[in-house]
Amino acid sequence: MGSNIKTSEPATFTVTPFTRHSPDYPKKDNPQWKRCNCRKSLYIYEDGKVTYVSAKTRSWEQAERAAQVARDLKDPVKIELAKMEARKAAKDCKLEDAIDQWIAGQKGRGIATQKAYETFKRTTMKWAVSKSIVNLSDVTPDALDAWVATWKDKLGTQGLRVSRVRSFFRWAHGLRKMDENPAPMLRSFKATREDEREQTQPLTAAQFDELIAATYKYDDGRRVDKDRFGVDPRALFLTQRWTGLRISDVLMLPRSSVRGNRIAANMQETGVPFEQVVPVAVTQALAAVPVRKTMHEDQYFWSRQCNHRVLAGMWTPRIRRMNKYVRFKDDRGRPMKFRSHMLRDTFAVELLLAGMSLDKVSKLLGHKSTRVTEKHYAPWVKARKRL
Repeated sequence: MGSNIKTSEPATFTVTPFTRHSPDYPKKDNPQWKRCNCRKSLYIYEDGKVTYVSAKTRSWEQAERAAQVARDLKDPVKIELAKMEARKAAKDCKLEDAIDQWIAGQKGRGIATQKAYETFKRTTMKWAVSKSIVNLSDVTPDALDAWVATWKDKLGTQGLRVSRVRSFFRWAHGLRKMDENPAPMLRSFKATREDEREQTQPLTAAQFDELIAATYKYDDGRRVDKDRFGVDPRALFLTQRWTGLRISDVLMLPRSSVRGNRIAANMQETGVPFEQVVPVAVTQALAAVPVRKTMHEDQYFWSRQCNHRVLAGMWTPRIRRMNKYVRFKDDRGRPMKFRSHMLRDTFAVELLLAGMSLDKVSKLLGHKSTRVTEKHYAPWVKARKRL
């Protein structure tokens, strides 16, 4: 019966154990003498090059085993057998077991990051079950690409999800749990592309009041005290409305940055310093946010154990939940979903309509140039000129 294992002509390679005798040992001239307690080493000859390494033992039997291990690492037959075993193990590796092992290796990355990985597992397994995928070997590039095409998150969120999918399958392939990595060709998502930007949509004064009222309604619908955290989004929304900061900047705002009615911090994406006087209602709302055990003592909303993108992603479902309590409509009377960025738009548009210069509004928003500001708020700039 023939073997299907392909081998090539082996290179010149030998490994032989020998004894390094003590200078005063009677058999010091016989390096192959086995019955002694002298140190054992390995003589390695490979393609004309000689190397001596310690066998890290004084036992001839253990030295011989070490030599055999070294030979096996160069044996083409055993190398191919190991690959075959790895492929067999990959076919038997459960997707869920692999995800659990991957998540377990993320220890020490903070509660927020752990929750993000748990969300990854939940969404991935929901998809896998719907496609009858059980083992890692069942995941194909086509299946992954088709799954990504069904995602309806914001582009920034989709980008984070794609990066985690890539990271997981790169890890699984690196541990030889899979023959091939099915994820490297997944397309990236960038929210900065001009044709993918969300429409600028400021809130009216009535809509903003409705949003703040929704934070109280949210608490009324909670049965357990620990789930009543309407005070958190209330402070978040008020701060965004009166500072124009991005959600990630407010979520990472330290308590020490609020002094009196003045807020000073650095913007996360640009590093631009920010300092502004705000209404008393904003500082009162921030002061009402309790110090929670899961947060850093100098933070309102952040544990300091994840980056700003992960933190903003964690808050996305909470913000979406507010749409249960508001009934927003756009200027054409069509239903409109609330997004936190609308508060940044509201801040900018109100200032422009009040007569503030485009240059000053641009600086308050932390834009790199007035062109960026005008690109987003051109209709309101024109409306101001008509006043």
